[in-house]
Amino acid sequence: MIKNETKNCVIWTRVSTKYQEDNGGSLHYQKDCCEKYANSEGFNIVNYFGGSHESAKTPGKFIKEMIKYLKKDRSIKYVIVSQIDRFSRNAGQGITMFTDLLDIDVVIIEATSGLSTKDHFSLFMLQTKLCMAQLDNSQRTDKFTRGRISCLQSGVYCGAVPIGYDYQGKSVNRTFSINEDGKLIKKAFQWKLQGLANNQIIEKLKPYGLRFSKQRLHKILTNPFYAGKIKHRMLNFEIIDGNQLPIISYQDFLKVQEILSGRTGVYKHKKETPQFPLKRHLYCHIDQTPMTAYTVKRKGIDYYKCNCVGCKTNVSAKKLHYKYAELLDGYDIPQPLVEVTRDIIIKKLGENQTQQIQTANVLKKQKSEKENKLKTCKIRYGMGEIDDEIYTMTIEALQSDIDKITLELSKYSKDLSNLENRVNDILIMCCHLGSTWKNADLLTAQKLQNLIFPKGIYWDKELDGYRTIEENEGLAVIRKITESYEKENEESLKKNSSSVPLCARRDSNPHVVRHQILSLARLPLRHVRLCDCKVT
Repeated sequence: MIKNETKNCVIWTRVSTKYQEDNGGSLHYQKDCCEKYANSEGFNIVNYFGGSHESAKTPGKFIKEMIKYLKKDRSIKYVIVSQIDRFSRNAGQGITMFTDLLDIDVVIIEATSGLSTKDHFSLFMLQTKLCMAQLDNSQRTDKFTRGRISCLQSGVYCGAVPIGYDYQGKSVNRTFSINEDGKLIKKAFQWKLQGLANNQIIEKLKPYGLRFSKQRLHKILTNPFYAGKIKHRMLNFEIIDGNQLPIISYQDFLKVQEILSGRTGVYKHKKETPQFPLKRHLYCHIDQTPMTAYTVKRKGIDYYKCNCVGCKTNVSAKKLHYKYAELLDGYDIPQPLVEVTRDIIIKKLGENQTQQIQTANVLKKQKSEKENKLKTCKIRYGMGEIDDEIYTMTIEALQSDIDKITLELSKYSKDLSNLENRVNDILIMCCHLGSTWKNADLLTAQKLQNLIFPKGIYWDKELDGYRTIEENEGLAVIRKITESYEKENEESLKKNSSSVPLCARRDSNPHVVRHQILSLARLPLRHVRLCDCKVT
């Protein structure tokens, strides 16, 4: 007990986490404890220092402010704290704070025990308490770390939830669901797969109310969480399966990484070369890795090659492009199927229109909200509630958003109103897929090849031809029908050399053809074979 000395003191309080604040360690409790001790021992409280969420490992601004204050006012000789670990739960750091205060002749008193740094025994006891607090802290950290690692290994992501997801529950019971932002992020991945640049994706997302910087969008596009995976430093950045629903398939996610940066996931600006439309679409059949493209400048010849060690697959671009166009010709629609295909396209576009109408409704809602804000802003300006500068900035921003939404809506309006023209365009393209791809610009060619072979295509060096991974289901049916006609053509020629092949008939019964389509659609998929059946 300290008597017959100057009794000026300050009170120090601190909590480092919200958990401590909510579980008996609140600032109010600490302050009350210190004040009761000060009043009972005749101390004069001059000031209060400390605050919530101050780190216990390193001196924060509050402790520095207190030491600076005590150096200026040397009449204050005491600092009262409820418990000594409110200074620090790190023994080394706490002792350093002790030393700083002792150097300016300030005594630290623990209110709950009455121990102080005034004598050597009490100082030793307080230092021992700091060591015990550090041990307790380490044990808590180990327990927390083990629990978090256990969650991660179980496929449950711990940490801040990425945009696009909502979560329910805690710890291993945590579950995730895709929200409205997640549906828009799915569009962003799809647009990236179609070849759009990041700045184009950012502009397309703005009308929907989702705004990203280039850095933020890149971070999203390279986060495996959206592919149903988990990557965390506590797992040494190993990628494992998560329990969250994926927004994009993992294979498509890897394609996006290839588009962004080759293979590393680090964003680099790359100039696309029109002479290599099969980049990131063509895979080596031996090791199943994407083939890269290069040009031998002295010869002026383009090549695709596999970069894997030991693989010597190296093919001229001219040969691969010719064979690819030839492969696409196998999906040409025979003349007798044009009208039937037209009916199917109209039906499928009608189904797609439902989704487009829903998207258009979302855009209309966004536009209405912006227009209401614009109207409110004008009313407030007219009533003198906002000044000229704020009014001008707000009006310009809102009007810009409305213009972008209107532009996006006009695209859907065009798609919904010109159904017949769209059907004709699709038919023309489907009747001449090979030549359409060969003569298209880079972006159109990539969109077309991704439509037909959504997971890419293999080049088999031994076969000297292509192997498909997965083909478009609708075009697969057309291919099967074309193969059936080819087979019937061969059989007809054997029976009667004067017979006309079915694929060239102008009088084919549509009902018979439709029945054949439905029958062939149930056949299992086979590898793509080329045929000579063309539309004249």
